[in-house]
Amino acid sequence: MSIGNIPLFELDVSVPSQLYMIEYSLVERGSLPFVPDFLLKLLQVADFLPQEVAHFFGFSRKELDHALSGFFRSGEVEYRKDGKLGLTAKGHALFSDTDTSPMRESIANYRKPFCFDLLTFSYLGNKPRPGRDSRTLKLKVDQEKVADSQKLAKDSFQRNIHEIYKKGHLVKGAPQGGTPEIYKFSDCSKRKDFVDKIPEVLSLNAATYQFEFEDRDGLAESDTYIRARTEALSSACGSNNINQISKVADLLEDEFTLRLLQNEGVNAERLASLALDELQGHGTESERRRLYGSFQLTRNWHDLFEKLKSALKSDSDKAEKAELIWLAPSSHELWGKCERHGQALSEIYELFSKHKSGTDGFKVYVPLPDDRDRRAKNTAQRENEEAGGRLFGFVESELLSPVEILLLKDKFVAVLYHFTDPERSPAPVPFGFLSTNGADLARVYSLMTGVLKEYTGAGAPRDLGPIRRS
Repeated sequence: MSIGNIPLFELDVSVPSQLYMIEYSLVERGSLPFVPDFLLKLLQVADFLPQEVAHFFGFSRKELDHALSGFFRSGEVEYRKDGKLGLTAKGHALFSDTDTSPMRESIANYRKPFCFDLLTFSYLGNKPRPGRDSRTLKLKVDQEKVADSQKLAKDSFQRNIHEIYKKGHLVKGAPQGGTPEIYKFSDCSKRKDFVDKIPEVLSLNAATYQFEFEDRDGLAESDTYIRARTEALSSACGSNNINQISKVADLLEDEFTLRLLQNEGVNAERLASLALDELQGHGTESERRRLYGSFQLTRNWHDLFEKLKSALKSDSDKAEKAELIWLAPSSHELWGKCERHGQALSEIYELFSKHKSGTDGFKVYVPLPDDRDRRAKNTAQRENEEAGGRLFGFVESELLSPVEILLLKDKFVAVLYHFTDPERSPAPVPFGFLSTNGADLARVYSLMTGVLKEYTGAGAPRDLGPIRRS
């Protein structure tokens, strides 16, 4: 992390892509074997009598005739009227691109796999990227492009042939010399669908105080990709929720957070200053310290998980069981949409599986529209499968909508407020606190369990219990 770049939110974006098998022929220019190479080099210098050439190489006359037979057939070497051997115009043309070594053209046929995304038809390599589109922000592609994808893949192959050649994917062996020329295409056929996952990181620029995605090379820098990402985020990021954050912060007596809020948004300049202080180890609070960025960010998760391990270890000789609750926000649809989320769930599951509490010692709560939405339940199962049978649902609550909570009862609590406003930030901005203070623990636990014990307006319990795949 640079001093002017504060990572806050990780997000995996998936772009529909395809693998194609392409058959093609190339006009290749390659160097000759050692002896033919030096034969032509000698004759480029001057014309020589056959016996002079044979003596130079230590050949018999029969051996020389055999070495020259291919050049005679190809019309690159001839006998002059004076009986000397010399290069024809075709033979001299072998040296057209070089003064030192002859290069001969040949037609070579290939059949190889190539991958392109369906959004911009950028070249992605010769092997499909592993991974699924669950736990990602999925970009939409133009269906007309999909229907015409084989032609577009062929066009992209031609446009990117130099890049493909440099990567060693075009011909056998390592790239040498200039890019071969395409002689003809024989076939281009679709073979496999896959998704290209692009990791995105929302950061706060401490110099400009702007929330923006970090620059990435390749497909991620394409204008077409950026427009598609913006469109997908606009419907997933939620609306301005500063009032809800203010209400929760007030209930939790979090004056520190309340001082960050201003004019329908977050004071980015103050947030940057405080975040840099905290991240550089200059924080001032003891029982309560500030958090900046998602729980799953490497720097945050390392601290949280070590704290969790330490707390569970200290309880190893006590009779009571551990009780951990991880509750997700509902103010946007991007929570947990990164690879690190699955890794974090796996680490918690494994930790509790070795603890006396067993995996029953933790619950992961995700918001659902209602108890009848099978599609939402199945999606939650796919995106949190590492939680195993410890995934629970609750009907979305306006009060809890902006907060994410990780609470180990009677030990510590981490709270993140997820600020959302597409006009101010393209993705959620998480910030909050980690506390071991008893009063903080009591307030957060009371708020969370109080909402989960409620009944909805339809008279159904808000806590939906374990989520089972339909």
